[in-house]
Amino acid sequence: MKKTALVVLFALLSAVTASAQVNNIYAAGGSYNVNAAPSVAGTALYAHLLNGNGTYAFTAVDAVPNTVRPFTVTSNIGVGVAQQLFTIGTLPVYMPTAAGISWSGTNTGWQWNAGALVAVHLKGSYYIMPSVRMLKSSVSNGTGYQPVFGILFGWAK
Repeated sequence: MKKTALVVLFALLSAVTASAQVNNIYAAGGSYNVNAAPSVAGTALYAHLLNGNGTYAFTAVDAVPNTVRPFTVTSNIGVGVAQQLFTIGTLPVYMPTAAGISWSGTNTGWQWNAGALVAVHLKGSYYIMPSVRMLKSSVSNGTGYQPVFGILFGWAK
């Protein structure tokens, strides 16, 4: 099983091309959150290029599970800015920072998140974007700062 995963990863990375900045990108994917129950969460993202220097305005939605029975989720919607900080080879590394609203059931409050995201251009309009972020919600049932390790699959236009 491990060899198969390495072959797939190598195939994806060998398809990587130099990434030009795109005007709009739509992405969704899964994430691992150590404080979630279960630890798998979902993320969706829309970003729009503000200027030619790698600055994007974006909206991110996170659905972080709290309990299995009954199944409850803390939903987080944030708007923010992502700035390209540097590149690793041809791969741009962005720092997204956002703030917004958070709710779970009848509890409503605030949330903010920040981290790092790498945009890997695969082929055509397709991207894969691994990320690591910290998420803080005022309605997260006392879980505090939550590390979120994710991978988004995106389409650009």
